[in-house]
Amino acid sequence: MKNVTVTMDEAILREARIAAASEGKSLSKFIAETVERRIGRPTTQREALDRFLSGPLWSSDGAPLPSRDEIYAERFHRHERLDLSPGRGEAEESRNGGPMADDADRP
Repeated sequence: MKNVTVTMDEAILREARIAAASEGKSLSKFIAETVERRIGRPTTQREALDRFLSGPLWSSDGAPLPSRDEIYAERFHRHERLDLSPGRGEAEESRNGGPMADDADRP
Protein backbone atom coordinates (compact mmCIF):
# COMPACT_ATOMS: atom_id res chain seq x y z
CA MET A 1 0.00 0.00 0.00
CA LYS A 2 1.10 3.54 -0.74
CA ASN A 3 0.27 6.72 1.15
CA VAL A 4 -1.35 9.53 -0.83
CA THR A 5 -1.91 13.14 0.08
CA VAL A 6 -5.31 14.44 -1.03
CA THR A 7 -6.34 18.09 -1.07
CA MET A 8 -10.05 18.88 -0.84
CA ASP A 9 -12.45 21.56 0.28
CA GLU A 10 -13.06 21.65 4.04
CA ALA A 11 -16.83 21.19 3.62
CA ILE A 12 -16.27 18.05 1.52
CA LEU A 13 -13.74 16.76 4.05
CA ARG A 14 -16.24 17.26 6.88
CA GLU A 15 -18.93 15.33 4.93
CA ALA A 16 -16.44 12.57 4.09
CA ARG A 17 -15.48 12.19 7.77
CA ILE A 18 -19.13 11.97 8.75
CA ALA A 19 -19.85 9.38 6.02
CA ALA A 20 -16.80 7.32 7.02
CA ALA A 21 -17.77 7.41 10.71
CA SER A 22 -21.35 6.39 9.92
CA GLU A 23 -19.95 3.31 8.15
CA GLY A 24 -17.52 2.61 11.01
CA LYS A 25 -14.46 3.18 8.80
CA SER A 26 -11.42 5.37 8.93
CA LEU A 27 -11.37 8.30 6.50
CA SER A 28 -8.46 6.66 4.69
CA LYS A 29 -10.33 3.36 4.21
CA PHE A 30 -13.51 5.20 3.21
CA ILE A 31 -11.69 7.22 0.51
CA ALA A 32 -9.78 4.16 -0.75
CA GLU A 33 -12.99 2.13 -1.10
CA THR A 34 -14.77 5.03 -2.81
CA VAL A 35 -11.97 5.38 -5.36
CA GLU A 36 -11.87 1.60 -5.84
CA ARG A 37 -15.61 1.51 -6.58
CA ARG A 38 -15.20 4.38 -9.04
CA ILE A 39 -12.30 2.98 -11.07
CA GLY A 40 -12.34 -0.68 -10.12
CA ARG A 41 -9.38 -2.78 -9.11
CA PRO A 42 -7.36 -5.50 -10.80
CA THR A 43 -9.18 -8.81 -10.93
CA THR A 44 -7.39 -11.88 -9.63
CA GLN A 45 -7.41 -15.04 -11.71
CA ARG A 46 -9.72 -16.67 -9.18
CA GLU A 47 -12.22 -13.78 -9.35
CA ALA A 48 -12.14 -13.82 -13.15
CA LEU A 49 -12.76 -17.59 -13.21
CA ASP A 50 -15.62 -17.31 -10.71
CA ARG A 51 -17.21 -14.53 -12.78
CA PHE A 52 -16.85 -16.58 -15.97
CA LEU A 53 -18.34 -19.70 -14.41
CA SER A 54 -21.25 -17.77 -12.90
CA GLY A 55 -23.00 -17.65 -16.27
CA PRO A 56 -23.75 -15.26 -19.11
CA LEU A 57 -22.64 -11.67 -18.68
CA TRP A 58 -25.84 -10.32 -20.18
CA SER A 59 -29.41 -10.29 -19.02
CA SER A 60 -32.20 -11.64 -21.19
CA ASP A 61 -34.91 -9.96 -19.06
CA GLY A 62 -36.96 -13.13 -19.34
CA ALA A 63 -36.76 -13.28 -23.15
CA PRO A 64 -35.14 -16.31 -24.75
CA LEU A 65 -31.41 -15.90 -25.31
CA PRO A 66 -30.24 -15.67 -28.95
CA SER A 67 -29.22 -18.89 -30.64
CA ARG A 68 -25.65 -19.54 -31.69
CA ASP A 69 -26.61 -18.92 -35.32
CA GLU A 70 -28.11 -15.54 -34.42
CA ILE A 71 -25.04 -14.53 -32.45
CA TYR A 72 -22.60 -15.44 -35.21
CA ALA A 73 -24.75 -14.59 -38.25
CA GLU A 74 -22.92 -11.33 -38.86
CA ARG A 75 -19.50 -12.99 -38.86
CA PHE A 76 -20.44 -15.94 -41.03
CA HIS A 77 -22.51 -14.10 -43.62
CA ARG A 78 -20.47 -10.91 -43.93
CA HIS A 79 -18.84 -12.16 -47.15
CA GLU A 80 -22.23 -12.46 -48.85
CA ARG A 81 -22.65 -8.69 -48.80
CA LEU A 82 -19.22 -7.80 -50.14
CA ASP A 83 -18.88 -6.62 -53.72
CA LEU A 84 -16.22 -9.01 -54.98
CA SER A 85 -16.43 -7.95 -58.63
CA PRO A 86 -13.11 -6.68 -60.03
CA GLY A 87 -12.58 -2.97 -59.78
CA ARG A 88 -11.96 -0.72 -62.74
CA GLY A 89 -8.70 -1.60 -64.48
CA GLU A 90 -8.14 -4.91 -62.70
CA ALA A 91 -9.71 -6.99 -65.48
CA GLU A 92 -7.50 -5.30 -68.10
CA GLU A 93 -4.36 -5.83 -66.01
CA SER A 94 -5.26 -9.49 -65.71
CA ARG A 95 -5.60 -9.85 -69.49
CA ASN A 96 -2.34 -8.00 -70.12
CA GLY A 97 -0.25 -10.05 -67.71
CA GLY A 98 -0.50 -7.58 -64.84
CA PRO A 99 -0.40 -8.45 -61.16
CA MET A 100 -3.77 -10.21 -61.28
CA ALA A 101 -2.85 -12.55 -64.13
CA ASP A 102 -2.48 -16.28 -63.62
CA ASP A 103 0.92 -17.82 -64.30
CA ALA A 104 -0.67 -19.80 -67.15
CA ASP A 105 -1.68 -16.56 -68.94
CA ARG A 106 1.83 -15.14 -68.99
CA PRO A 107 3.99 -15.37 -72.14
